[in-house]
Amino acid sequence: MKRSILILVAALPMLSTLAGAADIRLKVKNATLGSERKGDTRKSQRQLKIEIDNRDREDYEGVTLEWVVIARDIRNRKLSIASRGSKQIDIPADDEMEVSSSPYSFSKKEGEVREIRENRFRPDRPQFDVEPDSGTRYAGYIIILTKDEEVIAEAATSGMKKRMAPLLSKGKKK
Repeated sequence: MKRSILILVAALPMLSTLAGAADIRLKVKNATLGSERKGDTRKSQRQLKIEIDNRDREDYEGVTLEWVVIARDIRNRKLSIASRGSKQIDIPADDEMEVSSSPYSFSKKEGEVREIRENRFRPDRPQFDVEPDSGTRYAGYIIILTKDEEVIAEAATSGMKKRMAPLLSKGKKK
């Protein structure tokens, strides 16, 4: 009996915060705008398409939409920020809308395999020198909707908020 009362008392503050929270859902697509190839280098131009579904009965005016696009280095797998930006938008009640981020690009240079000389231990098999691919590729995104410095909705690629926290905090100080 005491345990159920304790759980109920602990849950009441959470229920009050959930009752006041906005019911906004975000769906994000990484759309390709085009790509070009010059020799062994390929560059692709992309843009985030963010679908905002406001299921709340309240209009939200002056909302700040912030996005961060994350890139991963092909060779060492380190994460970096490929694009970052924000927009002021108005979100109508019980409506869906689509907002696009600014374009960003990734480039990739294909590696090369060269035969360098005969293998002295196995003359029937040649020896090769391999240069691996280099460049960056898309790794994920972080989207945050804020109104009056209060987060009303957010979406991110799984685990990116935690892994990108050090880089994001450096960017805020500048």
